[in-house]
Amino acid sequence: MNAREMADSVSGVYDDTLPPGPRRIRSNANIVNALAERSFRTLVPVVCVWALIETPLELDTSDARAAVLALFLSKLVVFGIGLAAIAKARFARGTFAFICGASVLAIAPSLPMEFNQSLAIGIISSVECFIKAACVIAFLITSSREKQSRRK
Repeated sequence: MNAREMADSVSGVYDDTLPPGPRRIRSNANIVNALAERSFRTLVPVVCVWALIETPLELDTSDARAAVLALFLSKLVVFGIGLAAIAKARFARGTFAFICGASVLAIAPSLPMEFNQSLAIGIISSVECFIKAACVIAFLITSSREKQSRRK
């Protein structure tokens, strides 16, 4: 028995455990991109539902019809752009991330004041700020990975 026959007999035993074709190694970049994409698609409905949850708190402070109408229109815009972002509309993902980012920049500086007024309102605003910031971060990671993959 020569060396080739020995190698064939050894590899022959293990042939059934090997994959039939070449294996693709997934890089960390693909995993990060998939995770960021999944996170963004999950966080968009969470932001929309959270907007509904906090609506009664916003209605409590505003009694004027114009303020109620403005609140209704703002929720309608968030939901419309959110649905379009979930459907991967070209303009909507960036627009939704921009709305979330602007909201974080508007809410975050006033958090200490809100905690001084009411612990419940401070916690609700903090959760909103955290969810929207996570949505923006997921969008930024996804869009930067997409740009990198287009260059290659």
